[in-house]
This record gives sequence, structure tokens and C-alpha cells, in this order.
Amino acid sequence: MKEIWNRFKRPNLGAILGLVAASFLFSHHSIADGTDGESSSPHVWSANMMMATEYVFRGISQSNEDPAIQVGIDYMHEPSGFYVGTWASSVEFNTGSNDGTQIETNLYGGFTGAFSNGIEWDFGGLFYYYPEEADDDNGAEQDYVEVYGSIAYTIDSPMEPTMSFGFAYSPDYYGKDGDSIWLHSTFGVTTDLGIQPYVTVGFLDVEGDALTGATNGYEYVMYSIGGSYDIGMFTIDLNWTEAVNSADAVANQELSEAVILSISSSW
Repeated sequence: MKEIWNRFKRPNLGAILGLVAASFLFSHHSIADGTDGESSSPHVWSANMMMATEYVFRGISQSNEDPAIQVGIDYMHEPSGFYVGTWASSVEFNTGSNDGTQIETNLYGGFTGAFSNGIEWDFGGLFYYYPEEADDDNGAEQDYVEVYGSIAYTIDSPMEPTMSFGFAYSPDYYGKDGDSIWLHSTFGVTTDLGIQPYVTVGFLDVEGDALTGATNGYEYVMYSIGGSYDIGMFTIDLNWTEAVNSADAVANQELSEAVILSISSSW
């Protein structure tokens, strides 16, 4: 564990550890409603933290194949299903020596709920923000926004098979690349041993590629096969992720083929 921590750069680790400290503060706070120890407040705070051997996003390594640390804080108003949150990860883009980006921050909000037939739904918007973007000299705009939505259903049967489908759309994807659409689907089960295997398939289609000047854009398919296991308040996840069609890879960012081990916790 110590070796992994030592691989993070100080500006990166300091900023993210600040969010970790905040997550402990806010996740143990609920807005008072006049009751005692048991909280019946509709206002719920939660937090999460993960350490992974690599940060891969939609088939592309965001950490230059190095370990990453990620933390998040969420607020939900349970009666309405409204939520907002923030999430941050260490990043290391291999786009040249002048790229000073070390942190990715996500700001998001939306609504979630379930239909009477048990289908769960989620819809919202997300802003990808890179605080150190001004340090870059490669001319590409990194910040961008997306709208997203998903549905999920768990079958009430042995092993509780769960299926989910989702999309994300951006009018101007990372790098000022124009319209993008991300489609994804996951199928998973829970075994008697508590292991939860899953398969995820995703497809990304981007209108252009500003970094190379290509006008026909790029597209590719990614898939992930893995499993997770809960140990107390921790979740261990191991998966193999690969993206195919390298001819359409984003400039200076290789499509990934990686085995990723992560340890996460939420509270």
C-alpha cells in the first residue's frame, strides 16, 4: 500500500485528501428534524473512496496506466429523489511534457427513483472539470458537460440477475470534439459465495477529433468482465477491460487493455 501512495504527486494527493476529510465531515451530518439519535430526516449525505491500480474511463486510461485514488461526496433528498454530488480522481494524461493536469473533478445532479414494476431509473447532468487545465499548452479544451440517463432491473429469483442500460450525451466532448454519444449495458448476478460477477459493454461515438484535425471523428467499443466481493465496509473488485478498434483511438491516448484491481468503501 505504501508503494502505491508514493506514486502520487503531492499536488494531486493533497487536493484529493482534502476532499476525503470533507467527506468524513459531511457524510456523518444530517439536517436535523427535531428527533433524537435515529435520523428520519429526508436529507441524506454519503461519501465514497476508492484506490485502483489504474483509472480507465470508457476504454481509455486516465492515469497513464498508474494507480489512482478517487473520492466523492453525495447529497440526496429522499422524498423527491433529487441528488447532487462531487467526485474527484487523480489523473495523468500522456499528452506531452507540458500537460499539467493532475486532477479530474465531476460535479453532477439529477433525479432517481423506481417505477411500480421495479424498474429503477436515473437522469441527470454532469460537468467534467479539470482545475489545472490552464497549465496545458496543447490547445485542447478539457472541460465539458454531459446529460445522462439509465434504467436498471433486478429479477426476483436466485442469484438476483440485474440488467442495466444507459446513455450519456455531450454537445461538445472532451477536446472540443463536437457531439458524442455513449451507450452502455451491464449484466450481473450475485452468487451464494457473495461474489458478484458482471459483464459491461459500451460504445462511444464522437463527431470529431480536434487534437488531430480529423473531421470524421472516431468510435469504438469497450467491454469489461469482472467480479466484486464485499468484506465488511469494503468492496474488492477485479476486472479485465479492453477497448477495440484502435484505428479510431483518441489522439495521444491509447485505447486500453488492462486488468484493474480496486478497493472501495462508502459510508
